[in-house]
Amino acid sequence: MKHNRIDLHMHSNCSKDGQHSPSELVKLCSDNGLKVIAISDHNSVLAIEEARRSVIEQGLDLKVIPAVEIDCDFNGFNLHILGYGIDVHEPWFGVYEDYIIKAEREGSLIRAKKVREMGIHLNQKELDKTAIDGVLTGEMIAEVALEDPRNNDHPILALYRPGGSRSDNPVLNFYWDWCSQGKPASSETEFITAQEAVLRIKNAKGLAVLAHPGNNIKMDTAVLEGILDLGIDGIEVYTTYHNAEMTAYYREKAIKHHKLITLGSDYHGKTKPSIKLGEFDCPDEKELTQAFLDRPEIKPWL
Repeated sequence: MKHNRIDLHMHSNCSKDGQHSPSELVKLCSDNGLKVIAISDHNSVLAIEEARRSVIEQGLDLKVIPAVEIDCDFNGFNLHILGYGIDVHEPWFGVYEDYIIKAEREGSLIRAKKVREMGIHLNQKELDKTAIDGVLTGEMIAEVALEDPRNNDHPILALYRPGGSRSDNPVLNFYWDWCSQGKPASSETEFITAQEAVLRIKNAKGLAVLAHPGNNIKMDTAVLEGILDLGIDGIEVYTTYHNAEMTAYYREKAIKHHKLITLGSDYHGKTKPSIKLGEFDCPDEKELTQAFLDRPEIKPWL
């Protein structure tokens, strides 16, 4: 696995499910040899100012591109659209973050109830301690469930324990298997449309990039082309979620449609332990990095 010097997709604790503060994250990035990064928190731009201030205070040789990852909907598919080079002072970002937090608080109660209905014990005190701003993600619920001794022999949870088939990223895999869109313990939030997400990013002077599409729409060409028609500027082709077939597919589609190719790990820390900063295979990292940095939306922020 190649270690890259650019990583345009990572999360701080402003994402609720990220481990590190923005200051800790930029230091970690620098220690790992990264030179260009984007902290793209879920529906939040709160990390950017602290991260850039911390780079200066610590004297780090690191470029921090303002970014965000917006949850949105396209014809029933939950998508993530990355915004790069955005004006973080655009008021809409704060408004949408507040809306998402409120909706996620309500969804947290539903998710926990459905997991309990699966016969999995959840200690309410531990849930309350783990929640951030009243929000419990599927990963947080999994963490509490796996640490509860009453669940030691639960057959479902055996898959996520050491040696189990889903133990590489246990709490994340629990989320995908049980709490993600359409799964038994899911709770659907009403997101904005992908069209609005693209427009909001562009209104904030940014680039709109489709995040890890293989994770959300697999390799559905008709759906992809519908998304690209919304005015998407790029595709996250190189990501830890894409296997070789998906990477080749999305690279070919990006080139065919004259879209920017980006690369990012989606690092969260302990929530996704198998994902490391900057670690994914990309044969032409230098060229793609330069193409990204040459975009006019990015240059003012360097």
